[in-house]
Order: sequence, then C-alpha cells, then structure tokens
Amino acid sequence: MFNRILAIGATGMLGRPVVNHLTEGGHTVRILTRSADKARKMFGDAVEIHEGSATNIHDVRSAMAGCEAVHINLTPATEYTATSHVIEMAQGRLKRIGYVSATTLSEENRWFDRADVKMRTEELVRDSGLPYAIFCPTWVMETLQNFVRGSRAFVVDGRNPPALHFFAAADFGRMVAASYNDDRALGKRLYIYGPEAITLPDAVDRFAAACYPEARVFHLKVWQARLVAKLIRNAELAEVTELIAYLDTAGEHGEPALANELYGAPAITLDEWFEMERDLQGGFAH
Repeated sequence: MFNRILAIGATGMLGRPVVNHLTEGGHTVRILTRSADKARKMFGDAVEIHEGSATNIHDVRSAMAGCEAVHINLTPATEYTATSHVIEMAQGRLKRIGYVSATTLSEENRWFDRADVKMRTEELVRDSGLPYAIFCPTWVMETLQNFVRGSRAFVVDGRNPPALHFFAAADFGRMVAASYNDDRALGKRLYIYGPEAITLPDAVDRFAAACYPEARVFHLKVWQARLVAKLIRNAELAEVTELIAYLDTAGEHGEPALANELYGAPAITLDEWFEMERDLQGGFAH
C-alpha cells in the first residue's frame, strides 16, 4: 500500500468515486483542489486537502510532498500541463502515476483537439520513466444528467451514433482504486466498458423515461445543435455537439477483457443505475 496518494481532479465525476474507494480501502489520500470548501463538503475529514491549482507547478510540488503515487483525472484544458508538472516534480522517485484517458484515441482521430491532448498526455506518462497505469473509460452513465433541463431533455443525434458500453461511476471507482493495491496494472492501458452497448440517443430516451417521465425529449441533428448553440451563444452545447460529431467517426476502441480480468468487470446496468441515488450535478467526466 502506498504511503499517500495524491488525487488531482478528485471532485469530478470520475475522480470522486475513486477517492471514496481508496479511502474506504484504507489508503491515505490527499487531494489538490482549487476549492477547499467544496472538497470538505464532499469528503469531510476522510482526505487531506491541499488548496491550489494543478497548472501551478509550485502548488503541485507542495501537494506532492510525502506522496508515493499520483492519480490524475482532469479535463483537456489542464491535464497536459498538470501531468508535465507532476512528472517534473517527481524527479524519478514517484512509485506510480495513474492517468485517466479515453477509449476513442487513435492517430487518425488526432484532428479532434480533445483526442490530441489526451494522446500527448499519454505520451508524457509513458515516456516519463515512472511506473504508470492508464485507464481508458468509455461513456459514464452519470453524464446522462447533462441532457435534462427541467421538464425537457435534449440530445444531439449523430449521423451514425455508435453503440457505447455505458458504465457507472461507482464501478469505475472500484476498479481504479483496486489497481493501487498491486502492480498488475503497471505499464498497461486498461479499457473500462460497461455491461451493455447502447447508443447515446437511446440511453437518453431510457433515462428520461425512467427518471424524468414528465420530461419531453427533443432530438436535434448535429447541424441543428450547432445552429442553436450559435444563436443562444451556449458554449457547453457547442462543445457537446462537436464531441458527438466526433463520436460518429471515432466510436469505441480497445478491448476491456484485461481490465475485467484484473479488477472485475463493471456490473451495474443502466436499469440498475436508474434505481440508484444519483449525483445531479452533471458536467463532463474528464
């Protein structure tokens, strides 16, 4: 067991369940966060809290003091810079870097900025000379909350929506936390896929029917969503629209068999997740 694990991006959709499972498993966890108050409300006294920015190398250095492992789960806006700071401050002495990437990455998909950032960050991790594990999750069920706005649900239908193996954040947290208990994940890319494949539009329809039966679901084509985002100047809708357009061509890559064998396959189905207590915050997974 590591002396102390630093979690960067701990309060996010995929960061929080990892931290919860780590602390429940007896690990000492420190989190680097821009809002100590938010982290305190979320984790109480179960973690050590270091307030600062992951893109500030001095904050990263002080947060890493006394930590033997670092878990990174950030958005493309910050992850490359933060990871480079971690590697520089590790000075070859860190015992583990865990990095959350994605399933859609390939050379032909580097035209998409999110994919390029994640591929460059993976390259940093692999070339660091430090022990590492890379986690490649597909779509997490908790993102479905993003598509509900009051009495309405909106989803952008791609031209050819791929089937996605939605997984629950709780399953992801369990698997990733377990990887810090041994060395079996070292040097590997572990793909995290849920138990059933379903397109995003179908998943939103099922989610709304089960959890928001009074909501009316609106399906927008990509060109319609782009137009609406431009007219109402909604940056979030614009970003989601481009992500869904990218998924049309990217789909899922990789094979989850190794991750399932090592740490137990995600078992929570969509229907089971609908019945669980859910985080209503929404937002992007990473």
